[in-house]
Amino acid sequence: MQLPDERQGCAIGRRREFAEFFIALWGKKPFAWQENLAKRVLRRDGPDGKGAKAAWPEAIALPTASGKTACMDIAVFALAAQAARLNAGEAITAPRRIFFVVDRRVIVDEAHNRAQRLRDRLRDARDGILKEVADSLRLIGHGENWNSDDLPLSVHALRGGMYRSEAWARNPLQPAVIASTVDQVGSRLLFRAYGRGAGTWPIYAGLVANDSLILLDEAHCAQPFLQTLQAVNLFRNWAHQPVGRCFHPVVMSATPPPGLNDVFEDSSDEGRRSDHPLGKRQLAKKPAELKCVGEAIIKSKAKSRSKNFDEETANRLASEMVKELALSAQSLLGNSRQAVVLFVNRVATARRVWKRLREGGENLSTVLLTGRMREIDKDAAVDRLKSLDLHSPKSSTRHLQQPVIVVATQTLEVGADLDFDGLVTECASLDALRQRFGRLNRTGRCVDGRAIILIRADQAKPRKGDADPIYGEALTETWKWLKRQASKNREIDFGIAHLNDRLPQGDQLSKLNAPARDAPVMLPAHVDCWAQTAPVPQPSPDIALFLRGPQEGAADVRACWRAGLDLTSDDGKDQAIESLRLCPPSSGETLPVPVGLFKRWLAEREGDDDSPDLEGVGVADQAVEDCRGTEWSVVRWRGAETGRKDVVFDPNQIRPGDLTVIPTGHPGQFDRLGDLPAEASVCRDALDVGDQAHRVARAKPILRLHPALVAAWPDEISVKSKALDLLGDVERRFESDPDEIAHEVHDLLIDLSAIPQLDSSRWNWLPEAAGELKSEFSAARLRRKCRLVGPGLVLEGRHRLLKLANEADHFSDEDDATASGVSHRGGQPVLLRKHLPGVEEFAGRHANGCGLPEDLAEAIARAGLLHDIGKADPRFQSLLRNGAPPGDQLLAKSAEMPKTRAAVRRAHA
Repeated sequence: MQLPDERQGCAIGRRREFAEFFIALWGKKPFAWQENLAKRVLRRDGPDGKGAKAAWPEAIALPTASGKTACMDIAVFALAAQAARLNAGEAITAPRRIFFVVDRRVIVDEAHNRAQRLRDRLRDARDGILKEVADSLRLIGHGENWNSDDLPLSVHALRGGMYRSEAWARNPLQPAVIASTVDQVGSRLLFRAYGRGAGTWPIYAGLVANDSLILLDEAHCAQPFLQTLQAVNLFRNWAHQPVGRCFHPVVMSATPPPGLNDVFEDSSDEGRRSDHPLGKRQLAKKPAELKCVGEAIIKSKAKSRSKNFDEETANRLASEMVKELALSAQSLLGNSRQAVVLFVNRVATARRVWKRLREGGENLSTVLLTGRMREIDKDAAVDRLKSLDLHSPKSSTRHLQQPVIVVATQTLEVGADLDFDGLVTECASLDALRQRFGRLNRTGRCVDGRAIILIRADQAKPRKGDADPIYGEALTETWKWLKRQASKNREIDFGIAHLNDRLPQGDQLSKLNAPARDAPVMLPAHVDCWAQTAPVPQPSPDIALFLRGPQEGAADVRACWRAGLDLTSDDGKDQAIESLRLCPPSSGETLPVPVGLFKRWLAEREGDDDSPDLEGVGVADQAVEDCRGTEWSVVRWRGAETGRKDVVFDPNQIRPGDLTVIPTGHPGQFDRLGDLPAEASVCRDALDVGDQAHRVARAKPILRLHPALVAAWPDEISVKSKALDLLGDVERRFESDPDEIAHEVHDLLIDLSAIPQLDSSRWNWLPEAAGELKSEFSAARLRRKCRLVGPGLVLEGRHRLLKLANEADHFSDEDDATASGVSHRGGQPVLLRKHLPGVEEFAGRHANGCGLPEDLAEAIARAGLLHDIGKADPRFQSLLRNGAPPGDQLLAKSAEMPKTRAAVRRAHA
């Protein structure tokens, strides 16, 4: 029944069906399993839900290509269906935050992309069920005073160490979808958020563990985290007064781990009907040929006098494998097969195969996809895949101008909605192979989809104790099982339905899957210790064991590059940190690197990246011995807390989750850390994409005019020489006549904004940003916005560039050097006597909206009232006035707050 006041929400979920919502979203009917799961969730999580089982099952057992990302749609619809509870004075019981966790360094993050499309459809809805759902979500997220400009659903990609990553935590009432990884969600859940300051750890833990649904997508090493989630679910009720908010950990897997009691399966016959889209996917045949590589090398070694498996033999086998992988991929091309994916188990192998294909293939397009790419570079690679129509929805109508081979690591196993005609893969565990084959003829087209599985001879018959470091004995056991199942011509059908009929059961199947480690038993003492964050007790339990289990690699380091940083002197370090404060690192410019690999690189130790492409699984994090002193340092970026002490050269000072800033002048081989654009080998300063990433992440333009950065501009930018001339003696000129500099900068912005479309699309952001800054600032206003940092200038705009700008706003003060400089529109200062009651009301409204017990909500409101009382200190009042004496009225925020370290020092003096 429609409620009397349309602003109070709609009784959707009972009056309306999920199928209607799904059709309005995507223009097609949901699968039967999707409808059945929605009915279960609505029945047990709705206003009348009194079922004995939880609303969400412990596991959703479905094969790949079954449309599991629709679980986000179900969760959003179930939440919107509860809007009427608010009008009745009841608390929301459905999860507000939907975490979609993929245990990969995701390249094509289909979950995040789908969530963005869902968000856009709801935001732009003008009528029908989509508008009803959107308005219900606005009521839940913004209260009875919501308006049509409020975002019904926010969507985030949560990555470690970045400014933008914490926007999901700004509003605990806001319905949100967060795509992330085990390390990032898990570290926040356990009060030890990787790469973040301790002051916000409890906030993240509370938001992840309450009002949340955690969908853990299929991955062979996710069992420890699932066990940790189950332990957290138990301990959430071990409180003097449990808050009673929902917490649903759900694993989505074709083969759920043992010990789960509530497993949801597809009970329909759609997967067995050839006339149904799901049936076409599952009944499609996928014949795969088995090949053993390097048998002759092993035989020749056996005949030699030396019986030891030496490094030379290993290198010969590796080279032979690279050769055969490339030849196998090329052999599949032809006829109806024009798009081939090639999976390998190691990052170094992927790079070698791609290089061989690129050098030897004429009339052939090649793409390298690994998790060791910056988001900006990844987006360029994904745009190329889109231009080739390799995504599943377009696979049936695509016409490639030339054959394409995509070389990928494990990063494409999960979450990539790509559809290929042929597949080549190194042998891996059976569960990993089943995931990889989900990219072959994914939609069940009428195409002769074929595959080749290769294994090195030393892996087919390994020496005792020489199991694969990632897949263990499962790799060899899988090969043996495949050979037993293969036909006389050494082929086996990897089609979903055909393979399912052959799969062994119980322990026999477990031997073929990658080894699943167990997390340690979580005890109340662990939780008590983690919950202490100020100060952190020493020693403190290592959370990596509870996320990954024992003997796994550590979390990644995130690395980015900045030009013009001089870390060899104290003055240079201060200038570098000040420059980073004005333009903090953003997610788009950072590269994930295994912490052990980064330490080896910083210590100038040789060695390829022979690790897999799984987050938290790589080169072990161990101390580097005999580190020699060097002037080549990096910055461990810790937001506003960063100081000279964070400029380090000792690898042993690097920790998992760190965000490191590398000067482009560092002599190290950058390509050892990740897969960077080709232009980086020509001009290292071109690796600095800080302005471009800042503009996307923070929804406002910034332009750093530094000689090193301007020199990296392509020559087609006609005003490049004009910009270099402006910076020739900028420090002296800025001190003597800043107005003249401001006018010259304004003229430069006018010229930059007039540049036509560039041949290099990589630089199209530059005239766009210049145009935004030009339109925002007159030359007079620009005088106040120009900041001198060493031999360069920094200009930062204020207006929002994105429709969803509120998603890019920062959450906490920890990454903002000018947090107390925020003021009302018009630059008016904020009085403390008005600020404190405002925060009290804000905190109380959120506490009550979350359904917290009355006494706890009251305590939170009181904390908001007193949170900034320390600003009454006369010294801080003077700082807010840029060093001037305190005034008659106490301030909370002021536009006069010093913006740079030098200005802070002057104000202190």
